[in-house]
Amino acid sequence: MDNTRYDFGNNWYHFIDALDNEQIELATTELKRLVGNIKGKSFADIGSGSGLHSLAALKLGAKAVTAFDYDTMSVKATTELLSRYATGENWTATQGDILSPQTTQETYDVVYSYGVLHHTGNMWQAINNSCTLCNDHGIIAIALYIKTPFCGCWKQEKKLYSTYKFIRPLFDCMLIAGILLRKVLSGKNPLQYIKEYKTKRGMNFYTDIRDWLGGYPYESISDEELDRFMITQGFSLVRKFDTTPGIGLLGTCCGEWVYERTGKTAC
Repeated sequence: MDNTRYDFGNNWYHFIDALDNEQIELATTELKRLVGNIKGKSFADIGSGSGLHSLAALKLGAKAVTAFDYDTMSVKATTELLSRYATGENWTATQGDILSPQTTQETYDVVYSYGVLHHTGNMWQAINNSCTLCNDHGIIAIALYIKTPFCGCWKQEKKLYSTYKFIRPLFDCMLIAGILLRKVLSGKNPLQYIKEYKTKRGMNFYTDIRDWLGGYPYESISDEELDRFMITQGFSLVRKFDTTPGIGLLGTCCGEWVYERTGKTAC
């Protein structure tokens, strides 16, 4: 694995400074859309980042939340956020690597990882290890970048962005300009798009720009590839969203999948 790695934690630590109650409620609504009723269930947040969705799980009634992240600054962000908004709740936030066997010894009713496993440097092993965290008849909800014709180009861009910090402002401006120009050409109000961006899981437009541009290591996946793999692991598809590939000229979205461990495997 290439040792060049984007400093995700710094990005997410700055994100929590401006987080408000509306974003928390939006994140909670979006988490419920994806995972359904998790009241009374144990919840593992793989790659917790800011900790926002660990908090959302607690607000949805999870009986216990275990959050872990490879980046120590993300662990710090998660700890500060949950200490601020989830006093007295049952949660832990620790440093952990999904590629390490020591991180995957417990099991949970709900395993959640959004936009993380494709940044580990070994996506398929990360998916496999995430599956081992899931209880019998538990669910795993994962979001991964969809494979597009431009994935190879974006992988090189991300390596440059992660390695040479002085180029980051230029790359930020270029991508923002491209996205907003596309909105104008499609007849949409670009300023309104930025203003309403937080309705997407409570996120921030500029934080996500940096997260996308710097997301190295980088891999992507197709709907068919993931489905075949999950069947071999004894999981059945419950629901999925946004899994149709685009061109990828201005980046790619995360497809979202929810699988249940049924124990049934393909013949």
